Amino acid sequence: MDTTVTLGSEIVQAIQQATGEKDKVAAVRMALNEYLRLQKLRQLANLAGTVELRYSNDELEAM
Repeated sequence: MDTTVTLGSEIVQAIQQATGEKDKVAAVRMALNEYLRLQKLRQLANLAGTVELRYSNDELEAM
C-alpha cells in the first residue's frame, strides 16, 4: 500500500543526512525501518528476566 505523507524539508534533510541516502524516499524508508527495528529490540529487552528457564547454561551445554 502506497501512502503519501507531507514532511517539512528540514526533517527530510535531517533524515537524508542521518541515513546517508540522497533519495528522499529511500531515506525515509530506511529511517522508518530502523525505527521499527529499534522498537522490536526494545520490546525484546523488556522481556529480559520475565521468562523462567528450566535449565542452567551448564545443563544445556551438557545436553
